Amino acid sequence: MQRRIYLLRHGDVSYFSSDGQPVSFQHAALNDHGIAQAIALGEILAPIGFQKYIFSGLLRSHQTMDLVVGKREAGSSPDFFAYPDFGEIQPGAIHTFPGTDFDHWKNYFLSALGPGLNFDSRFMGGETFFDFTNRVNLSLSTLLEDSSWTNALVVAHSVVNRWILCRFLGLGLDGIHALEQDSGCMNVIDIFPDGKGIIRLMNYTPVDRAKVYLRKNTLEMLFEQSVEAHKKNNPT
Repeated sequence: MQRRIYLLRHGDVSYFSSDGQPVSFQHAALNDHGIAQAIALGEILAPIGFQKYIFSGLLRSHQTMDLVVGKREAGSSPDFFAYPDFGEIQPGAIHTFPGTDFDHWKNYFLSALGPGLNFDSRFMGGETFFDFTNRVNLSLSTLLEDSSWTNALVVAHSVVNRWILCRFLGLGLDGIHALEQDSGCMNVIDIFPDGKGIIRLMNYTPVDRAKVYLRKNTLEMLFEQSVEAHKKNNPT
């Protein structure tokens, strides 16, 4: 029997406080825009019956799941399952950088997801893509081997989703840089009995369906947040 995964990226997050202080990567919470994105996803997904609800364990993923499921029928209180290995790839230090050579640091940020990655590459000096892809593959296999569900709702993260999509599209690591996952987006993957799948929908964003206001990629937006925070902490 054909099954379906609804794969979401969590809503928008601010990785810096209003005074420019970095927020813990592990504990970053949804901002107002991210909350609106999650609510919009919940409205679209409300008619669908899910048998499995999975989030990564990180706060922003759990908050998104809560808001999405909050739009479902009253009295429904599904069990959420944390799959920590669906947590985002771990960076090194992304929040601050020395000096004012912003062009250098922009290149550093924007090259973090390739092209030209190999499994020994480290994401911003942090986790290797070997370790990252292995753990995501393990959790994905666990999910696919579970026969208890027909529709699964999964709330994960940008690079996690990209790699899962790459797996079903038959792409290698360099596919990661060619796929975007905007905050608050939805992907739909149909799974066949042999474990293979097809992509029904990719990077759909209910609050901006035509991507009118989405011109910058995830790393560009993260870089801009970092520059703004740097300037607040280092006034001239």
